[in-house]
Amino acid sequence: MLQDRLKWNERYQIEKYPQGPSAIVKQYARLSRGKKALDIAAGNGRNSLFLADQGFVVDAIDIADTGLSLFSGKHPNIHPICADFDNFDIPANHYDLIVNVKFLNRRLFPYITAGLNPGGILIFQTLLDMLDSDQNPPEHADYYLSQNELLHAFLALKILLYSEAKDEASGDVAWLASLVAIKTC
Repeated sequence: MLQDRLKWNERYQIEKYPQGPSAIVKQYARLSRGKKALDIAAGNGRNSLFLADQGFVVDAIDIADTGLSLFSGKHPNIHPICADFDNFDIPANHYDLIVNVKFLNRRLFPYITAGLNPGGILIFQTLLDMLDSDQNPPEHADYYLSQNELLHAFLALKILLYSEAKDEASGDVAWLASLVAIKTC
């Protein structure tokens, strides 16, 4: 945990990250009927700040206290929490909206599903491994989803949107898996 925290703290001090909310969050957060949200791996707070401005009370969790300090205190509806997701369990039936953008910890999949209230919305978007089998796997392959992996991980939810596509908005060569789903029971 300490090594990850140090790595991410350093990145937030030297690298530039997007300031505005993710397009998928901006487009689909409005589907939530309630106003209690969880922002997983909140980073610099771009999605947390957007959600708070939309009236959500947001638990913004990240391992990097430097990232959290970039937006801590900027909105009374944001509760920054410094935690390692390898040891953090999302409370059951607690959130109306859970957002997970460009972060992957497969251990969390069942906790995410359980953490949604009935009628709760999940917005999940992260990196996808689109390499052919004869190519070398990406660096840090554990942080990339396999094709259809995200879809299969959340089949217990009602899938409203699923796509695997090139990330055209960032101008990057990355591929993203995107999912929006609702917990029906």
